[in-house]
Amino acid sequence: MNGAPVATPFPALTPAQRLHIEIYGYVIIENLLSEDEVNRLKDRLYDIEDRFRRSGEMPGPNCWNSSTADHFFRIDNLPHLAPCFFDYLTHPRIVGMAEEIIGGPARLQQSDAHIRRPIPEEDRRYGFHRGINPAYNHTQNGLYHFSFIKVLTNLTDLGPDDGGTTVIAGTHKLQTDVAQEEIVAAALEDPSMIHQVEAPAGSTLLFYESLIHAAGIIKSDKDRLLILGGYMPTMFQAWMGYDPDPDFAATVSDEHRSLLTGESKFNWPRKRRDLGDPRSQE
Repeated sequence: MNGAPVATPFPALTPAQRLHIEIYGYVIIENLLSEDEVNRLKDRLYDIEDRFRRSGEMPGPNCWNSSTADHFFRIDNLPHLAPCFFDYLTHPRIVGMAEEIIGGPARLQQSDAHIRRPIPEEDRRYGFHRGINPAYNHTQNGLYHFSFIKVLTNLTDLGPDDGGTTVIAGTHKLQTDVAQEEIVAAALEDPSMIHQVEAPAGSTLLFYESLIHAAGIIKSDKDRLLILGGYMPTMFQAWMGYDPDPDFAATVSDEHRSLLTGESKFNWPRKRRDLGDPRSQE
């Protein structure tokens, strides 16, 4: 886990994938993780929940539960809690995709893993939201870059009834001058604007945090498990208590420590590509 990191690819998205996220605010990368990687993550997440529900035991220091409801268990601040979590959050393709969208070197700003279960039909509703103002963007070579990108991987197969993340496509560029409740109401009038992830386990949703999105509604009898990382430029401060565990950060490589802490925040080098000719233009 603490060995030398593998170089991150740049660019990490094909021209078609880059165009998709440009237009819709998200793109799905199918089968990014192997079956073994998915199973290790699932087993660790179920184990954390089981230990907590039996004894209140937390999996380590500097972590917390955003939810412990029967239908929604969430553990936050993951890198030091298990090798499989660290390997996911530092996965070269994941970091490469994040850096391509933010436009330069990234730091990990957020990490959490969820177990969601069906709820009674009368309680089912979308909780549409966005996490950051769309104003935090810039354009290079005609392509849109944004300062907060989420990388969410489903650990269970997602069919139409399995509650995949649901987004209002294209809302990542709509400024806050337009009220969010008005955007949501308008989209609900035209279901073609509301896209829900359907993909096999191990597939990854890459999306701008300015995109209006929600947890999907589970209509089947299946658990939905996921893990996600949020990435920002290195000069941003840790967000909402997601500071890395200092003892753990001292054990990893310089490159991984920079990803966790953002310590290499000065002289931030831009990463640029063209859509049709995606070769790096650093």
